Amino acid sequence: MRLFDEHVNPIPADGDLYTSRGLLRLLGLPSVGPARARALAEHFHRWSALAEATEAEMCEVLGTAGRAAHRGIDYSVEPAATPDGITVIGAFDPEWPEWMTRVRDAPVVIYVRGSLPTGRRIAIVGTREPTQFGESVVRKTVAEAASRGVGIVSGLALGIDSMAHIAALEESSPTWAILGGGVDVPTPSSNRDLAERILEAGGGLVSEQPPGSEPNAQRLVARNRLQAASSDAVVVAQCGIPSGTLHTARFALAQGRPLVVPRPRAPWDEEPQCAGNMALTDPGGCSPSVVHATGRLATLLAARRPLADVVVHAAEDLSAIWDHQ
Repeated sequence: MRLFDEHVNPIPADGDLYTSRGLLRLLGLPSVGPARARALAEHFHRWSALAEATEAEMCEVLGTAGRAAHRGIDYSVEPAATPDGITVIGAFDPEWPEWMTRVRDAPVVIYVRGSLPTGRRIAIVGTREPTQFGESVVRKTVAEAASRGVGIVSGLALGIDSMAHIAALEESSPTWAILGGGVDVPTPSSNRDLAERILEAGGGLVSEQPPGSEPNAQRLVARNRLQAASSDAVVVAQCGIPSGTLHTARFALAQGRPLVVPRPRAPWDEEPQCAGNMALTDPGGCSPSVVHATGRLATLLAARRPLADVVVHAAEDLSAIWDHQ
């Protein structure tokens, strides 16, 4: 497995359903989500063909959900206008990021302010209540990444995420935030100045949620799969149990992204905020339930010793991130 993948643009398709506007119109149909929107675009190509389709033809593509979708077709309905400064990118556009192919349930449109993650990059994620241990991990990891020209991806949340973005800006390293809400209303509101600094430095804000959307628990977990996919490795700086960060760890493992976790020594190994680190780096392995894994993935993870691909015991171990293939 290569650590750093080259960006490869898909070949643009022909037909107005392949445009971001066409995909948004499809998403406005009853019972149509990203996977069904993609299926409809690939089958009908153009809205005029879709509008003339019979219910039976719709069901051929969507199964029983085709009935509701067929009843909901309205040629006059247009997608809501996108606010200025926000770019909508569709799954068939040349700009669609290659890393989306790692996401099993990928969106078909994303919203971007600023730039998309490019070049070599790692995700740094963790608790909203870091201790000295987490702060040290972020500082050293970002410095090491910056020295190698590697950018930083995180989620703009309080704690580790904010520290990672700020450290990247201080190191003049590119940084991007993957959000659980709209890119026009980055949250928490206390980090909106930080979001502007990220944009001014040439980074970007990325989300699958439409402008104006507020984050919730489900959207934040979904955001984590994009964080993992958009990066060449995922560093769990510090997290407890339970923690939303452990969802990101699961997505990294499921997507084949190298999972890098520092193992704290005394006295930090006893901190509740480090319980996740201790579990992920346990040489005897840990229960897949720690990272919320189920089914076949849980079976695969149960055999890993430890769960993390790279266990960092000291600052010099960070070089293993770049060597991991």
